[in-house]
Amino acid sequence: MRIESRIGHIYATPERVYGLISDFSRISSTMLPPNDKIKDVESTADSCTFTIDKAGRFGMRIIEREPNKMLKIESSEPGPIQFKLWIQLKDFHETDSAVKVTLDADINALMSVMMKKPLTEFVESLVTKMEQIR
Repeated sequence: MRIESRIGHIYATPERVYGLISDFSRISSTMLPPNDKIKDVESTADSCTFTIDKAGRFGMRIIEREPNKMLKIESSEPGPIQFKLWIQLKDFHETDSAVKVTLDADINALMSVMMKKPLTEFVESLVTKMEQIR
C-alpha cells in the first residue's frame, strides 16, 4: 500500500529541516507526537525504536540520505508492519521549503483496509510536525 502526503510548506530552509530530521537522536523530540501511547523510545543518529500500546514494537533506520533533499527510511524491527518511508525536501523560496512524505507499507489486502486511515494520519502528522520547524 502506498500513501502520499500533501505537499507541506515549511518556513525554514531545506538545510535547517534536513539537519533536524536526518538525525534520529533528535527526531523523538521533534517528530514523534506527544502521546501517552508511545513509550520506550530509543534512538541513535541512524535508527529509532519505540513501542506503541496495543500495536507493538516498531523500529526504523535511515538507509539513504541526500543532504538537504531526501531521506529514505525503512522498518528495522520484525513487527506488525514492514515499510519504507521517503521524505522529499525542495527549495520553495529563499527561506521556505516544500516537503512530501511517501509511505510504502508491505501489508496484505485485509490489513490495508484497517490500516489505511491510521497510516494516512501518521504520514500527514509528519508533514504537519515538519511545518512547525522554524
